[in-house]
Parts: sequence; structure tokens; C-alpha cells
Amino acid sequence: MKKVSCDTPAYRVKNLCEDEKAYLDWASKAYSDLGTLDKLTEENLLKVSEETEDIDKGAAIFYHRIINDPKNKKFLEYLDKKEKEFSEKRPDFSSRKIVLVMVPGMFYADNPSVGADGASIRKMVATVGIRSDLIPIGQVSDVRENAKIICEYLEVSNPEETVIIASPSKGSSDFRMAIERCGNEPYFKKVKGWYSIGGILKGSRMIEGILNDFWVKLEVRSYFFFKGYDWDGFLSIRKGQDAPLDKDWKLPPGIKMINLVGVPLFRHVTERARPYYNFLMNFGPNDGIILLSDSIHPGSLVYPSFRNDHYFTRPMPPERILAMIEYLLDPKAPAL
Repeated sequence: MKKVSCDTPAYRVKNLCEDEKAYLDWASKAYSDLGTLDKLTEENLLKVSEETEDIDKGAAIFYHRIINDPKNKKFLEYLDKKEKEFSEKRPDFSSRKIVLVMVPGMFYADNPSVGADGASIRKMVATVGIRSDLIPIGQVSDVRENAKIICEYLEVSNPEETVIIASPSKGSSDFRMAIERCGNEPYFKKVKGWYSIGGILKGSRMIEGILNDFWVKLEVRSYFFFKGYDWDGFLSIRKGQDAPLDKDWKLPPGIKMINLVGVPLFRHVTERARPYYNFLMNFGPNDGIILLSDSIHPGSLVYPSFRNDHYFTRPMPPERILAMIEYLLDPKAPAL
């Protein structure tokens, strides 16, 4: 049996394995016509995977282009610098009147073990003087209903505090709809940054996979019925022309956005993410819930977390997360 080495620092990973490096080396030379982020569409990434008969090559192209995009590269280099600084000296934000507001993901109250309530991030930022709060949105409510709750929260929140929004998964869908609903209101100006974690920004074809399989649909819908969850709210994160999230939208002026997205190869995918990852392979490289192409939005930056899927079971150093928060707050940080 061949022993595989996993000790090569390359492509922003300290311990790349031989097969991982081979994929990224290949991506550095292949599909030169897909050299810019606007080319990383669902159609183009699916084409790569189909032509090469390898879903991992589509993921490799995506990851390679993200880390080498000139604007994204400056952002990643900024994070490297700040992470090193914060590792040597812990930052103190206590004098800056900052509140990290969590817009939680699905089932955040009933299933906190998946981290959709953001408890770990909130606990971490408390150690550096950042107050945190959680908006009590519906666990599986329609994105438009939750958007209304978010807007009402922001309207009455302390105008003297700088707001950083953190939102995992469906929480990003809800906040995206809040931007559509009240992003031009004066009170929205207190929001200066958005840290989206595996955000479902354009809907998920996962819903399609559930609806098209009779037994899976029966199982999931029965679960929702007995738990009292909102089935129509769940369907509001579907992807498609008639979906609530299928609209063009823009970030309001003055808000920086970071979208953290997991970029797994096939062998990295966890048991939890595997079923829908396998289904979504029909549409291209994905994280188990969203297509990688859907993580790119004009005006935002992408942080690609290699090896992670939608559930981010491989933790990120706290200093790196703090570096992202500093980026969102720093007026001198490189912007788009």
C-alpha cells in the first residue's frame, strides 16, 4: 500500500496531501478561459466536471481561481497579516462599541450541536470586548417573514453601536432578504459588515432533490409536521425562477461582505453533507447544500475553506475569524 504524504505547504494550505496538490497543480494550468470570477458560473463549473468526468476538478478550478483573483488575494493577504498580529497579541475591541449580531441558521434552537446559533463565535468575540446578540427569527420561517423581523430589530437597536452581521446557512438567506426589504432605510447604515458562513444566497437545489424523490419528500415533510416546522418556509430557500431568492440584489453602500464557503473534494465530504452533496453533483461542485458558484456575489469577497463542506467540521483558528472581523471594521483595509 502506497503511503501518501500530507506535508506540503501550498495553495494557502499548510499540509496539502499529494492528491490534493495534484488537483490544484492541474487547475493552475487548465481552463485558462475560466480565469476570472465572473466565469465561475454554474454552467462553466459543471462543464469542467463533465468534460473531465471528475467533480473534484471543478472544485479545484473554483478554489484556485478564488485564491488567485487579484482583489480576493489582497484580502487574503490582509487576513494573513492580521492573524499573525493577533496570534502575538490578542486584540481588544472594547472601546469601539461593536456588536456582533447573529442571524441564526435553520433549527438553531432545537439542534444547537450543528452550530447554527453561532454560540462558539459569540463566546469567542466576548473575549476581545465585542458584545453579541441573536435575532430570534423563526427556525424555518419563510425568508420574507424573517427579513421583517431582522429589519424591526435593526430599527430599534442602539444607533451608537457598529453592527457586524454574522449569518450561517439559511440565516444568510434571511439577511439577504432583509437587505431587499430595508437596506435603504437610514437605520440600516449602522450595519458595517456581513460575515456570511456557508450562506444560501441564491437558493439551494437541495430542495429540488427532496421534492423530486417521493420517499425522501414524505420523510422530510413528516418530520416537519411532527416538529411543527414551517414547510413553506423551508421551500422559500429553493433555487429557481419563481423563488424568493431568485432576484438581483446589491449590497447597500458602506457594507463589506465576506462569504465563507467550504470547498471539499469528494473524499472530504462528511457523512452529514454526503446525501445532498451526491445529488448536487448533477449540477456541479458544491458544499453539500449550495453550489460553489453561488457563493460569488458582486461587491463581496470569498474566503474558501479547503476541505470543509457546508458544516465546517474542520475548525478555523480564532485569530483568523478575528482577522475577518477586523477587515470588516477597518476603513484602510483593501476593498473591492
